[in-house]
Amino acid sequence: MKTPETSKLFTKVVDPQSGVPHYVLTERKTAYQQGFYFVNNSMSRDGRYLWFYAVPNPVYTTMDRNLGYVDFLSDEVVICHDVLFDDASPYVDPDTGDVYYAKGRKIYKREPKKDKMAEVVCTVNIPGYILKLATHLTMTSDKKHFFLDVNREDFGCMQGLVNIETGKFTEWTRSSHNTNHGQINPQNDSLGLCAYDSFSRMSDGSKVSIPYTDDGIYQRLWTVTSEGERKMYPAMHNYATHEWWSADGKKIYYCCDKQGIYGKNIETGEDIAILEGVDPWHAHCTKDETLFIYDEKKLERYGGKWYRGCPAALNFLNRRTGKSLVVVTEMPENGFTPDNQTAYHIDPHPRFSENEKYVIFSTTELGGCDLAVASVDELVALTK
Repeated sequence: MKTPETSKLFTKVVDPQSGVPHYVLTERKTAYQQGFYFVNNSMSRDGRYLWFYAVPNPVYTTMDRNLGYVDFLSDEVVICHDVLFDDASPYVDPDTGDVYYAKGRKIYKREPKKDKMAEVVCTVNIPGYILKLATHLTMTSDKKHFFLDVNREDFGCMQGLVNIETGKFTEWTRSSHNTNHGQINPQNDSLGLCAYDSFSRMSDGSKVSIPYTDDGIYQRLWTVTSEGERKMYPAMHNYATHEWWSADGKKIYYCCDKQGIYGKNIETGEDIAILEGVDPWHAHCTKDETLFIYDEKKLERYGGKWYRGCPAALNFLNRRTGKSLVVVTEMPENGFTPDNQTAYHIDPHPRFSENEKYVIFSTTELGGCDLAVASVDELVALTK
């Protein structure tokens, strides 16, 4: 079986400034071939299948996308035109390579086989208007339920589990503010992580920001339980974004703009400083929490103003040795500006694969948006 390092589908790219190698999927079957959002793994544990977003026309702004996958056994790229989903991150079963995704009220499954088509797993039984079933599909340990953060915006948001055999939704909690980025705890099927986020009201278009408590605490980080309990966690520097669970289920890690990468131990209440003095955008770590990968915005142009499609960099931290390195010095904006933003979230969104052999991310180095991977072994060797 091939690997990204040996596959004819990938091209080795060496960063011109740092000298660090990575591998870009240059066998293009569609306009954008983009990595998943960093919350969700996209590679089977055995390394055979690597899924990605397939965008046939990035100018078409409905946010609907297809999926594609690399089969490293046959060394080919397959685009699944039968798959159509919006902005919710799909879930890849690490044992089978099957992918699950949401569209409307339905959850679908697609096997990584050319002779298969997407099939409906269940229709979620929730009455009333629904904008989105889930920001990210994450599965319970018994593989019978998905955690949903049902987005109804003006009508309130609900969090809970859906039984994928019956479509029955069990509501845990409800929130009046927009609540998204839901993720089931990897060790506790009765605990979920979610986030307050800003949104525009559908009724009048007015912008609603993430609220503060009466004593000035930024209300980003929340956990919810099957018993209906909700808890908000204060963050370092009173700011948090782009959060994820540690593999042991005890910590919430998050990024803090212009400050660093931090964590909160939900059992002890301890604040954890992973890396300070950096400006992380999205981040992820290995299961033992010793290796971290993070991207950062490069906003030197346009007065430091952020825009979708802005330049970005990718960085690696080896906590075992205390050393770090730049993986990609700059992924360019390729014509996007604050007045001409891309409709798609082509941020790097780096994540370690389930088998922790690779960092998977998106890159704009070759002029569009491409799927890329970096070898963890190579990164570790460079930070000894």
